Amino acid sequence: MKQYSKFIGCCLTALFLVGCATGSVILTGNARTATDPQSVKLYLQEPKKYDALGIVEASSDSGWTDQASQDYAVAELKKQAAKIGANGVLLTNTGTQTSAIVGGSGNGSIWAAPVNAKVVQGTAIFVTEE
Repeated sequence: MKQYSKFIGCCLTALFLVGCATGSVILTGNARTATDPQSVKLYLQEPKKYDALGIVEASSDSGWTDQASQDYAVAELKKQAAKIGANGVLLTNTGTQTSAIVGGSGNGSIWAAPVNAKVVQGTAIFVTEE
């Protein structure tokens, strides 16, 4: 019984550690004053006039469904773009990234669990004319 409680504890800890959205930004232009992430708009096609500010990426394995994970990743993408003053993100890539969590117990047994994360990438932009 003690063995199973350790295993369950390890699994819950692993899920807690990886169950969040992460993101990054690479500044390629001039940063602007930070904006509200909720006001950042997603674009599939280039607007008429815009300034490219940087490259943004986000991923999430949170959520009970693929759509929930995608929603968390998009929210993180907007947050990263807003940090450098973007009011839009020109999407360049979406997909799924698969990795694994590996663990073990004190008796020498090892386990692995697959983790699928939704990934979104784009160019953070400041749109001056749609």
